[in-house]
Amino acid sequence: MDDVMNAAQKNKVSLQALFGKQELLAKVIEYLPYPIQVYAPDGTSVLVNQALLNE
Repeated sequence: MDDVMNAAQKNKVSLQALFGKQELLAKVIEYLPYPIQVYAPDGTSVLVNQALLNE
């Protein structure tokens, strides 16, 4: 049972780290002066920065 709990805790920490990196990347993209649009694998737009909106 302890192994399952430890694995779940490690997965939670990994997931939190991944979301933190995604949030940081989104903030960096938002403040770049170049127009940027990020797409999901299915082709839908998931992120657009302010520079693109200002065009």
